[in-house]
Parts: sequence; C-alpha cells; structure tokens
Amino acid sequence: MIQAAVLEQRENQQPYAEHQPLSLREVQLDEPGPGEVLVRINAAGLCHSDLSVIDGNRPRPLPMVLGHESAGIVEQVGAGVQLAVGQQVISVFLPRCEKCQACATGGKLPCTAGTEAYTAGTLLTGTRRLQMDGQGCTTIWVSLPLLLMP
Repeated sequence: MIQAAVLEQRENQQPYAEHQPLSLREVQLDEPGPGEVLVRINAAGLCHSDLSVIDGNRPRPLPMVLGHESAGIVEQVGAGVQLAVGQQVISVFLPRCEKCQACATGGKLPCTAGTEAYTAGTLLTGTRRLQMDGQGCTTIWVSLPLLLMP
C-alpha cells in the first residue's frame, strides 16, 4: 500500500486550498511489469495538466492519482529495464511508445499511443497498476522516460 493524492470527483470551485479536491488515500500498487519501473517518490508537484483534470478541462477516468512530475529512487525494475535499483531519477510527462510516426519526430509531436493511454488513464500497455477500495484507479503517468539524476 502507498499513500497518494487522489481526485475522486471534479472540482470547479476555487481556490482549491479551501475546497480541497484531493485527498490522501491508501492505494494498492502492483509490482512493475515488463518495461516498467517502481520509483519511491520523494517529491512531486501538481502542474497545469493535473489542475486541468481537477477543474474538468481534461476529463479523465476517476478516481485518479495526481502528481506525475516527480523525483525519487528506483526500488524495482521490470523485465527489460536498464536502470538499477537505487538510482535517483526524475519522471517527466512525455509518454512515448517509440514506434509511431509522431515519436519519429524527436518529440515535436505527442506520441499517438501515449495520448490514447493518457486519455484512458492507463499505461502504454493498457494496464493499470493502482487499485483503491478493490477497484482500478487511474494515474496521470509516472512513467518512462525517466531522467537519471547525477
């Protein structure tokens, strides 16, 4: 179990500091699958992507764990991952399949598969690694690519 900032319903009333649309909840996190990394998050922030989910400008499946821009330590790696346990990393909001025509533009266009997965609230594989109260919980990416910190 982990603690996460969870959005369970959209909130249009601001300021959010008063209306508190996020709550800290216990969430079950599965082991990483092939090509995935489990990172112990030491710091995370909310950005405009998170806020646009909260206010409904980017409708996404709920409940949803927010805070995808983060820094932490690699704790586990799935099959095929070339990172080592203990490495410091930062996550970025740029899911890329590295197979579509958009990915061939070197980051000039958003990944087609990444955009579809983001909209559905899943990983690129179509799976979810989070459950809350016995049901699937979506996330706004804590995903590869991860950038190594010196």
